[in-house]
Amino acid sequence: MDDHSSEETHQEKTGLDSLLTRLYRPGPLVFLFSIVFIGLVTLGYHLLTEETPPPSVLIPSSKSKSVELSSRVYEEETVSDMEDRVKQADLAIIETMRDTKLKMSELDLVDVELRRFNGRGYHFQVLQIPSVIDRNLFLRILSSKLHKRVPEASLLDNGTYEAAIAINEIRTHRLLLESVPMRLPRPESKGPKLVIVIDDIGENHKVLKGLVDLNIPLTFAVWPHATNTRASVELISQKRHDLIIHFPMEPKGYPKVKPGDDALFVSMTAVEIRKQIAENLGRIPEAIGVNNHMGSQFTAYEAGMDIAMAEFKRHGLFFLDSLTSGESVGRKVAEKTGIPFHERDTFLDNVKDVSAIVHQLKKTERVAIRQGHAIAIGHPYPETLAALKQWSNNRDKTIIILPISKLSFE
Repeated sequence: MDDHSSEETHQEKTGLDSLLTRLYRPGPLVFLFSIVFIGLVTLGYHLLTEETPPPSVLIPSSKSKSVELSSRVYEEETVSDMEDRVKQADLAIIETMRDTKLKMSELDLVDVELRRFNGRGYHFQVLQIPSVIDRNLFLRILSSKLHKRVPEASLLDNGTYEAAIAINEIRTHRLLLESVPMRLPRPESKGPKLVIVIDDIGENHKVLKGLVDLNIPLTFAVWPHATNTRASVELISQKRHDLIIHFPMEPKGYPKVKPGDDALFVSMTAVEIRKQIAENLGRIPEAIGVNNHMGSQFTAYEAGMDIAMAEFKRHGLFFLDSLTSGESVGRKVAEKTGIPFHERDTFLDNVKDVSAIVHQLKKTERVAIRQGHAIAIGHPYPETLAALKQWSNNRDKTIIILPISKLSFE
């Protein structure tokens, strides 16, 4: 009996119990726990060091393009050229006047002349600085401001009642510093005309409401796919302002700078260009013309512009070249295609400062007087709205402000 029981016990221990008995010995237990511990440490290290994957991006359908546009940058950065530096020098002058307590309303833009440097246009200006009592203090502050904003600029002081600013050794400003203003001959006004276009309409509806209520015949360029495209079109039409399509086109900074899915790209086929044009024009049938949003790359692409301009002409539209690139073939293609054509002269609000924008408006007045007409482009910024209000009260009344539909084509 005892031998039989001993045999059964031995048989049972050869199964699961025997395996467990062997595993629970100190040696195997240490081994197992070591394996588990190493596995847990490895898993923890992987979780802690793994880079968080980027959030998934939903590719918007045509119905959701307005969502993308609502966060889109209004304009591409312009290439740093002489005109950009001139505007920074303008701002340095304005800041110096503020620091020396001079009145901006008394700054007189005597003359403006369009000159060229490296193939690009810039505006040479003659400025009468109001009532400079401490000439040395004014020039010292101005020199400091210029050095900060335009390192390439130098202030030229010949010790007389004048000074000058040169950028890369090219003179851009003549400053008249007499306490009694000089009487310089001014270009005679022969009915100069001025057009002001406000781009990028369709997002900031609050500023648009302020702009349409100004007593100025502004022209509005509306994005075809924006959050408030239709509401903006209806408001502009109700107030009887001119309306054009602000047509997105590929910039040189693409894809870092995105013009939107509804843009024209140099990679498009002729069929794709025509299809995108038809879609965008169909969204704003009230438009009388087109100007480019961004587009420094596409407007320099002659084959694409040939197709686009022919389509715009076929729909009875004119083309306003915003000149975001000095390499634009807009004028050349317009002459070849026979489409009515305009070209932008000044940008108003690259610098978002009310006084700087007022100065740009005055500069545009002088351009209009010199060449008989001028087209300025601004944007729906609160600063631009405030500047237009301020400028309109004291503007040169000899200059006629027109909607773009009343301006003769070039």
